Amino acid sequence: MRGRLQEGMASWYGKEFDGRPTASGETFDMNAMTAAHRTLPLGTTVRVTNLENGQETVLKINDRGPFVKGRVLDCSYGAAKALGYAGAGVARVRIEVLQEGQERIRYAAGAGEVVAGVKDLSRPVLDGTFTVQVGAFAVEQNALKLRQKLEQQFGDAYVIRFREFYRVRVGHVPSEEAADALQARLKDAGYGEGFVTRND
Repeated sequence: MRGRLQEGMASWYGKEFDGRPTASGETFDMNAMTAAHRTLPLGTTVRVTNLENGQETVLKINDRGPFVKGRVLDCSYGAAKALGYAGAGVARVRIEVLQEGQERIRYAAGAGEVVAGVKDLSRPVLDGTFTVQVGAFAVEQNALKLRQKLEQQFGDAYVIRFREFYRVRVGHVPSEEAADALQARLKDAGYGEGFVTRND
């Protein structure tokens, strides 16, 4: 997300993830006023307006997602209710940044995470930089196979386990623009759309 405003489609998530850890380390509460965004710093406060009915609410970004093409925000069930689209499932929204959160730097993977393909763990792996996620697999071996292929072509390719998925990522780049360029190179090389997100 560049600048302080963004428009696009929002979805929501609820019971399936209730009580599980979010990317920020907080426990997901499906009734709390929170949301997942791919690139905003965790802890960012945003005003979200449902452009279809004018309802708005203030949310905290505490997770990463959505992982569906064409969507820009994944709200908690409670937030979707407040915005009036829990029944519909999706809505067109405007996101306005009120206060940016502070990125945390982690020098090692957190509990439950497995980092594969990182040669130098003395430098941060999850350092708040931007990256391109090329795929997510339930089977670790499939993720490692893709990582190996990507490493040969692009160098900095690695796997991070979060929840039940092994996420294959390429790059630690300083800006969304650089990540967009990397995403275009990956697409040209036949690796599909992928998406830009943060290493955190």
